[in-house]
Amino acid sequence: MQNDGPDFTDQGFARYVCVMSFLKSRSKILTRSFGTLAMLVLAACVQTPPPQNAEYSDGYSRDMFEQGYGFISHRYINPVSLRELSVSGLTGLRQLDSKVEVRESAGRIEVHYNKNLVGSVPEPSGGEPDAWSEATVEAIALIRRASPDVHNASAETVFKAVFDNVLKPLDRFSRYDDSESATEKRAFRDGFGGIGVTIRMEESDALVIGVNETGPAAKAGVLPEDRITHINGKSIAGWTQRDLVTQLRGPINTPVRFVLKRPGETNLIPIYLNRAHVVPETAQVRREDGTAVARLSGFNVESATRLERLVERQMLSASGPPDGFVLDLRSNPGGRLDVSIGVSDIFLDGGAISATHGRHPSSRQIFDAKQGDLAQGLPVVVLINGNSASAAEIVTAALQDNGRAIVIGTNSFGKGTVQSVLRLPNNGEITLTWSRFLAPSGYRLHELGVLPSVCTHGGGNTKSAETLVPDVQHGRDVLAGRLNTWRATGNSDSANRTRLREICPSDSGAPDVDLALAKAIIADSELYRALLHEAKTTVAQR
Repeated sequence: MQNDGPDFTDQGFARYVCVMSFLKSRSKILTRSFGTLAMLVLAACVQTPPPQNAEYSDGYSRDMFEQGYGFISHRYINPVSLRELSVSGLTGLRQLDSKVEVRESAGRIEVHYNKNLVGSVPEPSGGEPDAWSEATVEAIALIRRASPDVHNASAETVFKAVFDNVLKPLDRFSRYDDSESATEKRAFRDGFGGIGVTIRMEESDALVIGVNETGPAAKAGVLPEDRITHINGKSIAGWTQRDLVTQLRGPINTPVRFVLKRPGETNLIPIYLNRAHVVPETAQVRREDGTAVARLSGFNVESATRLERLVERQMLSASGPPDGFVLDLRSNPGGRLDVSIGVSDIFLDGGAISATHGRHPSSRQIFDAKQGDLAQGLPVVVLINGNSASAAEIVTAALQDNGRAIVIGTNSFGKGTVQSVLRLPNNGEITLTWSRFLAPSGYRLHELGVLPSVCTHGGGNTKSAETLVPDVQHGRDVLAGRLNTWRATGNSDSANRTRLREICPSDSGAPDVDLALAKAIIADSELYRALLHEAKTTVAQR
């Protein structure tokens, strides 16, 4: 899921813009009955998105830009100039035709083609999104009349060229996703209609890598290592991964049939089932040498619920509770903000988790843990690396600052911003940075990250477990005592933050020594308490 920060999906904003646009364009309707008005608004705002290759039109474009500009103007973390962003967006059409040039001159947006002026549009005097949307549409119309390449481009191609450049001046985490890309990301975050398998297309068939334990495929008896040879009566030989996914996904409660080839069996197995709402599984827990090792690969709508269920299962295991928990967040790119709060709450019995601060009033929030530590105070060690970001950093900082977990690995990514997501009329999305989050001890994680108590492989220099475990037991290679300096850094002191990140330079490694050390710390209760005390004491000094 790339480096998506915790997100707040803002469908309400899109509906608001749609309703207001509809009312402005249909003002005479206000004299009619409220019931009739409600039905008209519903019809206007609940429409099937145009296809990916839809032709460009001024009306379609106007809806897209008005919603997008309104969202950016009201929600971005810092005040924006729609004049600057709109002109920047129009210059993006040079990607489609290098002869296009857009300039500002005496309060007008000039369109030049092949170094000749072809027309101009007056710049709106204020910052109203609908006015700048109209100016953008009019400028695009001039460009399309002059440029055959832009004129023949699909609507989606034009939208991507413009929105990419509208968002480019903001920050590297604000972006536009077209319909196809956005659909994939929504599927990861919120689920989709499917059969509940992780699958890889190979030359003549498809290998089932994993099976969602609550999905239709599991209930129908599909197993990992099975191979799908036919779907809906057709051989899948030569299909692409996209072909495979398209055929297996579909509306909930619709049927799909396929044929399995199972290792060790000669007879093919026909499977008939109905698709259901499936959310990708991001949490797995296994017992290893008495320790429960929980791997969390992302933060989607089900991650906290599934992890909670797996932790409870470990605590109620017939063999007894584990000696402790390792929470592996290495290379976890983040995900939903609300889910990171839920994951933190699993291991906390109260205390602060995070706070968010932004320009919009709704972006200012404080999150605290509820009573009830599902792990009942058992030791917890968190593994991170340089690709552990955003939601993963919220969880790590919350457990570390509350004295609930030892953190080992390398400095994390340092993505401390929250993104709000708007679904556009074309089924694409704008992801927009709208707030920053703070660790419980008050430091800003953005461009800093979380410092581990033990640095195991900073900068790619990895020690063996045979060397590192005795060193840590004797107090060497331990950074917990430096957490006070880390937490006390100024939230706007970029130079100092850069120097601090050199203490344990980030890398993307996930060496075996991380888990070996984690299990050794959990097994040595005196060492665990000492490391926890040193990290917790630094919080008390603030």
